[in-house]
Amino acid sequence: MARDEDDFIFQRLRQNIQRNFPREDDVNTYNTNNYNQNNYSNKDSYSNEDSLIILETQRNIDKITDFSQKIDDPELTPALKEMIGILKEMANYSKVNKEGEKKLEKINEYHLPTAIKMLNSYIDFCNFPVKNENIQKTAQEIEDVIIKLNEALKKMLVEMNQNKLIDINSDIDVLKNMLEKDGL
Repeated sequence: MARDEDDFIFQRLRQNIQRNFPREDDVNTYNTNNYNQNNYSNKDSYSNEDSLIILETQRNIDKITDFSQKIDDPELTPALKEMIGILKEMANYSKVNKEGEKKLEKINEYHLPTAIKMLNSYIDFCNFPVKNENIQKTAQEIEDVIIKLNEALKKMLVEMNQNKLIDINSDIDVLKNMLEKDGL
């Protein structure tokens, strides 16, 4: 089992290297056309064509989903569901836009592991038989920081889409100018 997983990871790593550092003479160079609009619209599917970064994001989404099912808090549970939605959108965007993977990589390296560690502690605190002021304060701080992390993730998602917004706005301006010139 471990050998199969190692082979899979090695294969994905090789594909990522070929995609990011293509050689002209390499007949196995990864074809960037594989990241097409169909992949982006198929929101919750993750295929063998996904990068290691996207696969790592999916693993983190799965962990957060597991936590959201274990946590019954009126503020934290919706915040976790919101985080899951934002992360899925980021992963889907990154499937077709390589610059999105860079932001996802940063999120996977620090933000999500830290959040997962805090959520694990939160569950421990909630299950602790005796609750004192420090435990309650720390649990509240975890709730607050998860909500703050969601705000940061939303900003990152907007930043990821910024180039697309600029392109669309340019197209809108050009079309308006053409219509004005044509007297329409």
